[in-house]
Amino acid sequence: MNFFDFFKQNKKTDSINDIHDFLNSTFPHMDEERLVILSCFAGLLARIAYTDFNVCQREKSEMEKILRDVTNLTEDEAKHVTEYSIKMMKQLSGLDTRSYCTPLVDILSQNERYKVLKALFAIAAADGEVDRVESNEISYIANSLVLEKKYFLSAQADVKEYLKTLQV
Repeated sequence: MNFFDFFKQNKKTDSINDIHDFLNSTFPHMDEERLVILSCFAGLLARIAYTDFNVCQREKSEMEKILRDVTNLTEDEAKHVTEYSIKMMKQLSGLDTRSYCTPLVDILSQNERYKVLKALFAIAAADGEVDRVESNEISYIANSLVLEKKYFLSAQADVKEYLKTLQV
């Protein structure tokens, strides 16, 4: 059974299948595991970018950069995936984040999941501040990625100057 059969079997929302279908049509020769990682990773990035119900250009640019750096997409591919993921997230803002995390826990090592967490904080900081709602959402994602609190705190420390909760 491939990963997306699991989602169909458990009647999860079609949104992840839609992202997967989109990526599969965009990258028809991409390995299934890489498609799963890319769709879940892009979904999480878009989720954090859209936490405040607004995605600014700096957040889009940062998401494109992260996708290029982490997944080796070209500039055009990263832009295309970013636009689609954000569009999907706007439609599915109530989706349970665990749907994106479970496959990543199954596929990625602890260190790779920590890098996902660092990328989420980079997206949150892209607009110049990491507010409490974004930080709380990333904390929830860290738990769903089965990462101990120390990983969350370490990733958060990378953007400490942007933490709104620490500003006086």
